Amino acid sequence: MRLFALALLAACVPSQAELRAPVDDELARRVGVPVELAAADPHALDALLAKPLDADAAVRIALLHSPRLHAALDELGIAGSELATALAPGPAHVDLMFRHGGGATEDEIETIQPVLQLFVGGRARAAARADLAAARANAAAAALQLAARVEIAFHELAAALQEVELRRSAFDAADAAATIRERMHDSGAATDLAQARDRDAREQTRLELARAEADVEARREDLNALLGLTGEQTKWTASSALPELPAAAPALDDLEQAAVGASLPLAAGRDRASAAANHLGDEQLHAWLPDVGVGVSVIDRDHELEYGPALRIGLPLFDWRQGPRARARAELARADHELEATAVELRARARAARIVALEAYQEARHVHDVVLPLRQQIVDETLLHYNAMDADPFQLILARRELADAGHQYLDALRRYANAMTAVTALRRGAGMER
Repeated sequence: MRLFALALLAACVPSQAELRAPVDDELARRVGVPVELAAADPHALDALLAKPLDADAAVRIALLHSPRLHAALDELGIAGSELATALAPGPAHVDLMFRHGGGATEDEIETIQPVLQLFVGGRARAAARADLAAARANAAAAALQLAARVEIAFHELAAALQEVELRRSAFDAADAAATIRERMHDSGAATDLAQARDRDAREQTRLELARAEADVEARREDLNALLGLTGEQTKWTASSALPELPAAAPALDDLEQAAVGASLPLAAGRDRASAAANHLGDEQLHAWLPDVGVGVSVIDRDHELEYGPALRIGLPLFDWRQGPRARARAELARADHELEATAVELRARARAARIVALEAYQEARHVHDVVLPLRQQIVDETLLHYNAMDADPFQLILARRELADAGHQYLDALRRYANAMTAVTALRRGAGMER
């Protein structure tokens, strides 16, 4: 009876808080600060949205509010219920038999409790625990991946906002050039061709500005989807530019090794492989011994009671569980292959992230230190020549346009560097970012 009582207690389904607590602890350990995956205060979201958002606030909103993350966390409940099922001994069976004949009656009641899982169910319990561990690793990875995706989306929005300012400056320059050319044309000092070319340049920059403004709205919607916001919640404002370029290139020689050592997807894959191996062992056992149950039998023969122990043993005469065993073997092979593929892909992503981050850093550093100063020098020198009546206004406008082009190049390199470093951080934390 004590064994049955312990089995019943162990088979209770864990609460969502009990299932999620190890995930919260793991995230806090990997991120370095407490991480909230559910809002204790129902007004927490409104408080965050009321202020201009930066990347950190956006990540907090996503972790609190994203339906996709909540769906990933719901997998914990599924895995927890499977563990409770594996720990339970199964339902008791009651057989009732009634016989009448020859002036006599006979009633029999037989109660059988399956006990096979209590004594030889270690494989099933180990599989369920491994499945729960894999679900927890996947939930933590999903939270870290979501945080990285939100940070990247915020970088894209910040870059788009800065791009609008650059495009607006380019349009102002083109508009000024076209206006000057139109006045010169009206006075007979410019040809129709020159006027048409400057007007075309102005309209082209107008289209580029409109495209940049639309891109800002599209980037906002990308963030809304990640944050799980809709309706009035989407009227937030952003208050952050791209992070500044650091003085030195990042040290990334250990990234591949660090990513493999920290990888939550690899940990989940190993747990899934362990679960599959234990499922196969459990199926092989049940192929030889499908069922064992013990209980009590009571017979009433003309109001005289007879009772004694009852034993039920399943015999695999016509069912050797070929189908379930074949499925279990296939699931084990799939888990092993997925684990191998995850390891290969993770190493490739780590190497690619290193390449992208270092290339973007070198480009941004070169544009910032070499190209932009040269373009600014050209503008300054052209302005001096213009003031000395040695250069026309169109040369000055062209110099400023080329300076703006260098600004676009720097902004693009800075955006790619920021995104690459976000992916690097996610890999170091164990998220295993997809390319």
